[in-house]
This record gives sequence, C-alpha cells and structure tokens, in this order.
Amino acid sequence: MSGVPDRFGMLRETLLFDWKQWNPAVAWRSTPAMAIALGAGIAAGSPGAGLVTSAGAYTAGLGSLHKIRGSYRLPMLLASVGMALSTFVGMTLGHQSILFVVLAGVWAAAYALLTVMRGGTSCVALQWTVFLLVSSAFPTSPRAAAVRSALVLAGGLLQTLITAVVLRWGRRGNERDSDDPAERGFLEGLGDLRSCLSLRTPVCLYGLRMAIVVMAATEYFRHENFLSGYWVPMTTLLVVRADVFQTATRGVMRVMGTIVGAGLAGLIAAHLRPSPVVLAVLVLFFAWWAYSLLNVNYALFTLSLTAYIVFLLALSGLPPAEVVHRRALYTLLGGTFGLLAYVDV
Repeated sequence: MSGVPDRFGMLRETLLFDWKQWNPAVAWRSTPAMAIALGAGIAAGSPGAGLVTSAGAYTAGLGSLHKIRGSYRLPMLLASVGMALSTFVGMTLGHQSILFVVLAGVWAAAYALLTVMRGGTSCVALQWTVFLLVSSAFPTSPRAAAVRSALVLAGGLLQTLITAVVLRWGRRGNERDSDDPAERGFLEGLGDLRSCLSLRTPVCLYGLRMAIVVMAATEYFRHENFLSGYWVPMTTLLVVRADVFQTATRGVMRVMGTIVGAGLAGLIAAHLRPSPVVLAVLVLFFAWWAYSLLNVNYALFTLSLTAYIVFLLALSGLPPAEVVHRRALYTLLGGTFGLLAYVDV
C-alpha cells in the first residue's frame, strides 16, 4: 500500500460525532419536494415514476448545502441538468458497452480533478457520476431514457424552486451575495485546476487513481452483469479520497453504515410489510435523517442513506430483503476496489 493507515486514527475518525454540524433545517426544507414527487407517483398509479423524480429531488437538495460563485441555486441547477444528461447517457449506452466503462472513468476523473476548486463544483460533478453509474443498470431506448431523464430533471427543478422559496421566505435571500472567502475563490479555483493538469501534481494523480479504479469496478460490473451491480463502482467512487488514510477510513465507515442501515431496514420491512404509502413515509423519514446527519458522522449518514435507498427501491417492487443483501455485498466489493487505488505497483 502507499502508506499504512493508522488504525487508531481510523477508529477515532469513525467514532467522531460532530453534533454541531447537525442540520435539521436542510432536512425540513428538502423533504417536501420528495413528498410531492412520491405522492404524485403513488396517486397516479406509477410509484416507479415517483421514485425517479424523488431521487432527483433528494440529490438536488444536497446541492443546497454548497455554493458556486456565492449562489446555492447554481449548484442545484447544475446538478439537476447534469444528472438528467448523465441518466440519458447511462441508459442509452448501458453498462454492457465498453464505451460506457471509458466514460465512467472520464466522469470520475473530472470529479476528482474538480475537488481542487472551492465551493460546490466537485459535489455537482460527483452527483453527475453517480447518476451515470446508476442509470447504466437500466439500458433502454433513447425515447424511454429521455422520459426518465425528464423525471430526474423535474425532481431537481422542483427541489430548487421549493428551496429558493423557503430560503427567501425565511429572510435568507441575501445568501446570493455571500462574503465568504471560500466562495470568492471560484475563479481562482479555475486557475488552480489548470495548474493541476500535470502528472506531477497530487490532484492529477488522484484523478488518475480514481479513473482507473472506477473503470476497473465498472468493468467488473459489466463482466459479471449482476442485478444492482452498479453499487460496486458507485461505492468505489464515493470512498476513494486523495490519500490512503482518508480512503481506508471512509471505506470502513461506508461499509459499517451500510451493513447496519441495511439490517435496520430489513427488520422494519419484515415486521411492517409496508404498503406503498408506508414505504413512502419510510423513505421520507430516512431521507430526513440522511440530510440532517450528513456532516455529523459519515457512518451515521450512510446508515440513514442505506435505509432510505432500500425503501425507495422497494417502491419499484424489489423485495427489501433482496435489496438489503445486495447493498451490503456490493458495498463491500466497491470498498475493496477503492483500496486498490493505493496498492503500489
């Protein structure tokens, strides 16, 4: 390995809970858009459409935690449009295409390189890549892909609209003109990015590592062709960081949170045997906690996120027990691919 992770340091990071970062406000303002999407889908007899729209709304809500050039709306809008385009590309190509494997590497490298920029630019790129990987598991015609992409975009735009109204109603509309030095660094960040496009820079090496392991995980998914296998490259994307310590720590926290969250969701599903309406309530409940716990502790956030995803997919007809098993197994595989980024060659 490129350096041995400090086991005690990893333990400290895993057990660190920063409750000062608990943010129920973003949860309260972001879940209504998801509720509207899920409710409309169930009422129309198409919970699957509600699922897709709600997923777009959830992810766009994460964008409201960041700013680009002082605006919280810009990352939400960019995320929404990029997620829709990535969905279309992923569904049109499908994960069986070798071209898709290459594009997954390109998307992942772009995300890694953009981490050098301040603000929410890298967060936006991360969501584009996640949607590219997820959508590849559902190959279809361009027309059907366009419909699903439109649902993702609708969810993102609905979330952006509601967030803008809530923040302005709460007398926070002046956030557009933030004087935060971290947000004034957008143009400087562009200069930093250009200077990093050299194999000698750590950021460029990080981008290469990210591209290689995400492509390897995607190729594994393509070769094995197992259902929900997109979780493998998606987990790899989410755990690889700029050094081996951060990568190992994040991988451990991701696996721990996933296993506990999957187990919790499985127990709830087994005892409740929920109807679509109850499933929607459970989706909103765990999404609320995922939003509010995002910066408290990554394992705790992953626990809530996993339960949210289990119940969200259950709305499309997938048995929760099956989702739980796959989620845990494929997360472990994805974390293993992530560690390969720092194996010395």
